[in-house]
Amino acid sequence: MKTLTFDLAYLCRKMTDMSGLPIRIYENSQLINRFSVVDFLIDPADLYIEVLLNRETNVSYFLTERYEYYGIIKSDATAIIIGPGREAPLDNQQLRDLAFQLNITNRDYGVFSDFILSIVPMPLESMIQMMCTINHILNGDKLNVSDLHLKESPASERADYYQESGSADAYKGYNIERQILKIVRNGDLEALEEWARQAPTLRSGKLSDNLLRHRKNTFIVTATLAARAVIESGVKVDEAFKLSDLYIQKCENCRHLDDINYLLYEMIFSYTKEVNNLKKLTTQDRISKDVYYYILSHISEPIKTSDIAQAMYISRSHLSTLFKKETGINLNDYIHKIKIEKAKELLSDSSKSITLISDYLGYSSSSHFNRIFKQLTKETPKKYREKCQ
Repeated sequence: MKTLTFDLAYLCRKMTDMSGLPIRIYENSQLINRFSVVDFLIDPADLYIEVLLNRETNVSYFLTERYEYYGIIKSDATAIIIGPGREAPLDNQQLRDLAFQLNITNRDYGVFSDFILSIVPMPLESMIQMMCTINHILNGDKLNVSDLHLKESPASERADYYQESGSADAYKGYNIERQILKIVRNGDLEALEEWARQAPTLRSGKLSDNLLRHRKNTFIVTATLAARAVIESGVKVDEAFKLSDLYIQKCENCRHLDDINYLLYEMIFSYTKEVNNLKKLTTQDRISKDVYYYILSHISEPIKTSDIAQAMYISRSHLSTLFKKETGINLNDYIHKIKIEKAKELLSDSSKSITLISDYLGYSSSSHFNRIFKQLTKETPKKYREKCQ
């Protein structure tokens, strides 16, 4: 396996000092060493460790939903995991999302955010160069960045795909595509549920000779069309394509056909729900939409009406007057309404404490969160969670 005698721990520590990226050494799936320029409470790689350690190839990388990337180098029972790397720092909401996933409360958030922000932004290509170097020492391979594109699928899915679509299949695929886009454009969650029960098979024209690659290409086309459909329904362009990019990255990480099928439904549901949430607004005017999107993108902050007004370049009193006139709702009450709707979603996950949810939603204390939640729902978060179980 080795081309020369070397100290792997020393190599990884020096790579961390040089790059600023955390590096871990695993033997037989057990953590042996972890190197970082800054200490941290909880390792963000823990969110993906099972997927990372189960990679089959010697060298690969994994992209997260926030566009962070992890590098994996394997040699026999040894696995090296590098990251998270990122080309630009996480913004405040992305940091809060990551902390929430890791069950980090406000008490420890400062230390955690300092660690994440200390990681020097690095292009993915630069991290891949590091991986190629470590892999050469471990396995003797001489790889380049261009060699680390998406690898072939498992043998059961590797057979060439020579199924040409006939005119009947093409027509069927076109009709299914129209159904999906109509559901998304209308934000019709009930129609989506009915469509999912029938689970039609979508067969498009041949996009690749490899079946897995073909499905991924079809997924990418569907994601792009769905993004355009929600934009037509009023969703902001950057929000629509941000969601599209997220699901395309998830799709590229899929290794099995079933994973892509499940992800397709998840993506269509997300787009449909986005339009459905917009339609719940009592007006389609620009002010209401801009307020809605501001709250979503700052959901973890203690939002004030003056914050929204400043972001929209309008006076606080004028914004409050316009919003109340358009919606019939007090702006401050609307902020709490959106946050409590988000809280209802989060309470369905029993692994997240009520305190953690309160922190994530930017409330000053659990008691404040409980009081607002009860005002709007007539029951406490605890009672609501018990009802949902």
